[in-house]
Amino acid sequence: MKNVQLISKRLKKINYLYTKMILNELSPFELDHHFEALLTLAVEEKQITQNRLSELLQIDKSRTAVIVFELEKRELIQISINPNDRRQHYLSLSALALSSIPHIELSIEKINELAEAGIEQQKLLTFFEVSEMIQHNLVKKLSC
Repeated sequence: MKNVQLISKRLKKINYLYTKMILNELSPFELDHHFEALLTLAVEEKQITQNRLSELLQIDKSRTAVIVFELEKRELIQISINPNDRRQHYLSLSALALSSIPHIELSIEKINELAEAGIEQQKLLTFFEVSEMIQHNLVKKLSC
């Protein structure tokens, strides 16, 4: 029988370990898996909609709604309604969230250094190029 390798299996393991290490590093902030949403909002130069956050995080709208609800409950984001389209919700970081962004960024840099240890820069660039190509191939196929 042919031994078929799932590309996703190794990527899932890397994602699990990487995320677990970041969460351990950020445990004093009790951010759960929401640090990525906070970073995404921090990078944006203006308020973004909840739908746009879904697109940027590449998750479905219902999952985004759960994240937004949790972050608002913990006073990490502020939600405002678009006066021109009351169905649209604009999201922005609270002062509390803004103060945690530098720590999140430092934690990610620390874990990135650990993950990249002993890997030549060229090999790392190749890894990112290949993973981008795989993603492009799969997205292209899904779009057909």
